[in-house]
Formats: sequence, structure tokens, C-alpha cells
Amino acid sequence: MTDVCQYLHDTLSCLPRLRREDLAQVPDNGIYVLFEKGERGHGVERIVRIGTHTGQNNLAPRIREHLYTSNKDRSIFRKHVGRCLLAKRRDPFLAQWQVDLTTKASRALNDHKVDKARLKEVENQVTQYMTESFSFSVLRFDEVAERLKYEASLLSTIFHCRDCGPSETWLGKSHPTSAVMRGCGLWNVQGLRRPELSLDEAQRIVGLGTQAYPA
Repeated sequence: MTDVCQYLHDTLSCLPRLRREDLAQVPDNGIYVLFEKGERGHGVERIVRIGTHTGQNNLAPRIREHLYTSNKDRSIFRKHVGRCLLAKRRDPFLAQWQVDLTTKASRALNDHKVDKARLKEVENQVTQYMTESFSFSVLRFDEVAERLKYEASLLSTIFHCRDCGPSETWLGKSHPTSAVMRGCGLWNVQGLRRPELSLDEAQRIVGLGTQAYPA
């Protein structure tokens, strides 16, 4: 898998690199590939997360939810980053951060248990980390079945590579519960053990996903 992962890093890192101010450039549908400042793999910034969306025409809003919207209950990625920030400094607010207030029933049961001012403060810290640390590239895939399949294949291929992994200072190593995340260096914990791609398959997927890019 080393050659395939090398190809993915070489190719995907050369696509237009986007940030918060570039969300208008994101296609309606596709897969996002996240790179993290300070992390290196195969000679470039390391891919640390791959994700997609199920709702049609929802790629940019989904990226915004993950990276820039202060609501960890709408993004497991945000929740993971917050867990790591809090665990790293042994902050007891971690227990409250774990509380999910998504549903009306959950709010009725747990709302009084959460310090809202502190929650807002940590949400802002997560957003700051996201904004400063991550950039992303995108591959366009309009069909949901297609992008879900390719997301899993790309992710599993990177997961199985033995030549790229987390640095000693990677924030994810502070995750309080996920040994998988601490070890693999990805901000993903699901879909990691699907069939890996051959080099031909990886080239085909990247080619399909970049057809709309200018030459």
C-alpha cells in the first residue's frame, strides 16, 4: 500500500488547497480530503481525514459543520478534537463535553448538567484549532453511492499504509478512549478496514474526481 498512499498524497496535495474563505469554490457533491499543519507523510502534509456527505448538494455545508460551526453535536469530528484538547490538559470539563444535547429528550434530561458558558468557550477553541490547523482538497462525485464507496476505499488505503503515521506531537494522540485513533493518526474511527485500492484503482478514482478541474 505504500506506493498507492504515496500516489494519493502526491496527487491530492497538489489539488487546490482550500480553507474557510474558499467554501464557495467547493462543488455541490463529493469527498473532502483533510491535511493538518505540522503533520507530514510521504514528503508532503499528511492526509489526516477523509469524509463525505449523504444529503445531496451538501458538501460545503457539511465541511462548514465540521470545521467552522460551533456545535459539536452536529459533528463527530469536532467532538473528537474537543475531547483531545480537553484530555491533553486534563480538563474535567471533558465529562460535560461528552454529553449530547441533540434531541429534545436529551436536552430535557441533560441540559442542566452542562455549563453553557464553558461549552461556548471550548467550541471556540475547537473552531480556532480547525481554522489554524486544517486545509482541504475536494474530489467531485455527484452520486451518493459512488462517493460513499470511494471514501471508504481511500480511507482504508491510507489507514493500512505503514510509511505514514502521526507525529509524536499529533493532537489525536491525546484521545481519551480511542486507541485506534491514537495509533493510526487519522481523525476517523469507522470505515478503516475496507478493501484497499490498487494503484490503478486509485488513479481511476482521482481521475474521475478531478475531471472538472482545469488543466
